[in-house]
Amino acid sequence: MPVIIGQINEPVDDVMGLVSVHNCPVLVAILDNQGERLRFIHVSPPNDALEIVEETPAHHPICSLFELAEEHGMLEFRVRYWAHTAVANALPDFTPKEQVQMTMLRR
Repeated sequence: MPVIIGQINEPVDDVMGLVSVHNCPVLVAILDNQGERLRFIHVSPPNDALEIVEETPAHHPICSLFELAEEHGMLEFRVRYWAHTAVANALPDFTPKEQVQMTMLRR
């Protein structure tokens, strides 16, 4: 599955332009301002079976899409150059621990 890494304030249209290139489900990731959380959404390709929703304003940053998806768990959205609606599913974010112990098992 392709992974798109966006900047927190990058316009939604720019990130979804990269999603469009793949024409399949994509993981979109951003790193929050403090660099402590790696956040993910799973984005479906636009689907003509879904009800067409209003366009997301072009100037909205990608972090706003993440916030809405995290608030609702799942979000239907559309960007200006998509004729159909897509779905963004929020995934649990990744917060690295300060110290990670790794143990190797020997047989």
